[in-house]
This record gives sequence, structure tokens and C-alpha cells, in this order.
Amino acid sequence: MEPLRQSPLILLKNKAILQDLQDVVCGVEETLECILSSSPSRLHEAMRYSVLGGGKRLRSYLTWASSQLFHVPPQEVLRTAAAIELIQSYSLIHDDLPCMDNADIRRGKPSCHKCFGEATAILVGDALIPLAFQTLAALDVSSKLRLDLIDGLAQAIGSLGLVAGQMMDLGQEGFHHTLEALLEQQRLKTGVLFGFAAEAGAILGGASIEERQTLKSYGLLFGKAFQMKDDWLDACGNEQIIGKPCHQDTNKFTFLNFLSPELLEKTVASTLQEAIGTLSSFGKRGALLKEFAIFSLCEEQMD
Repeated sequence: MEPLRQSPLILLKNKAILQDLQDVVCGVEETLECILSSSPSRLHEAMRYSVLGGGKRLRSYLTWASSQLFHVPPQEVLRTAAAIELIQSYSLIHDDLPCMDNADIRRGKPSCHKCFGEATAILVGDALIPLAFQTLAALDVSSKLRLDLIDGLAQAIGSLGLVAGQMMDLGQEGFHHTLEALLEQQRLKTGVLFGFAAEAGAILGGASIEERQTLKSYGLLFGKAFQMKDDWLDACGNEQIIGKPCHQDTNKFTFLNFLSPELLEKTVASTLQEAIGTLSSFGKRGALLKEFAIFSLCEEQMD
């Protein structure tokens, strides 16, 4: 199918989504400010530098939007979203290390290891992981819901999730330079955390297993489209807009090794349409998540 274009109707809806997203970003930022300590000084300075004041918080918004289907109180949603952002920050810090992607710029500013050194950057990532689980454990919800959230996040980021994807990205395990292998790598490295972010709002709302699975599937497809768009932006984007140097993936296997930029752009659109299709069981209640998928397609900056 053809990529979606910014029609007047889409632009109008984009403004509403953008305002909603900005409200969620502010709420999550305030929550993270409260969660992150200020001492010992160097460690927490580096943690705050890496976590605060950057990123579009798309995962947070997925948690927020999915929670709205079940009328969850905002405070617990924001704390859950903050926990996910702590994990996202850890993964970026470690991904930027010289032994991984060796990236000097993140979110338009020097990477954590460039400012604080590699050893401190490793410790910052190490500290953010337990802080995320501590944040979930302190939620004012039932013990079952807390356990489901903790278990879901652990599965998403463990040796069968995000870490497995990172290992494949290093080319050391299970990667065979095929499109199928790349799809699996990106599902693990990127998609599963998006899947959990979308499912987390449903968990907070006491949703059924079927509803949770539907939202998880939506998040996985959203994450797939996200990574494809990120690869497209690396090759075709504007550095001033995306907040990091372009053409950093020239020597890596990306979706552009298998698809032309034009075909990749169309595949992003069709994948997001597939994500939207998973929400049919929610009817009009799923409108917010549907509109967010379209909004994300029209945005230039990914994070």
C-alpha cells in the first residue's frame, strides 16, 4: 500500500495527539525526577543526564494510551511508564558503548560514556535496571498486578528478549544476514519492549488475557515499524531533526540491505496498518492507539 500522507484531517488529529503526548511526556518527566536520586553525586548525575530531558517517550505513550481503554488512575500509569523509560535508557547507554555500537551522540548530545567514561556508563545502566523493578514493586496496585508487570518486563528485557536481540546485533549468535534473521533480531532488541509497553496499560487495568495479547501484538507491530522507520531515517533523514548523525548504519545490516528506501517506506505504512487492524475488537475505544500509529508514521524523529 502507499505510505500515508499528511492530509488536513491527519494534521488536525496529529495536533491533538501531539498535545496529549506532550502532557504524558511532562508527567513522566516529573515522575522520573522524583525517582532519580542526586547522590552519590557522579553516579546519579550520569543517571539523570541519560534519563531526563530527552526522547519522545513513545513507549510511555503506548502505556498511557492502552491504560485509557481500562480507565486506570494516572499516577500508577506514569510510574509504570517511568519504569519502562528507565529500562529504555539503560539499553541505549549500553548500546552506545564502544564495545557495542560505539555511538558518540544520543538524543542530540554526547552519549553517557563520552561524558562520564565507559566504566561509569556501564554502572549507570546497571543501576537503572533494579531501579525500574523497584519502581514497579512500589506501585499502589494489587500484588498480582505488580507481579504480572515485573514478570512481563523481566521477560521482555532478558536473555530471551532485548539482550538476545543485542547479542544477535553483535553478530555472535543466531544471525545469518537474511531478512528473516533481521526481523527476529529487531523484534527482540526493539519490538518486545514496545510490546510490553502497550500491554502494561492493560495489565494495570486488570484486562483479560485476550485483551493483553491484543495490545502486546499491537506494540510488537508498532516496534517493527519503528525500527524500519529508524533505518530509513538513518539513510534519508535530516540530522538536525532526528538528533543524531545520519549514515551511522552504513556498515551494518539494516532493512535497507533488503528493501529500497521507497519500498521500506511503504512497508512501514503497511505494518502500521496491520497494527491498527489488531485493535478492531476494541471498536471506537481503540481510536487513540490507531491515531497514534498514524501520527508516528508522519513524524521525522525516532528514539
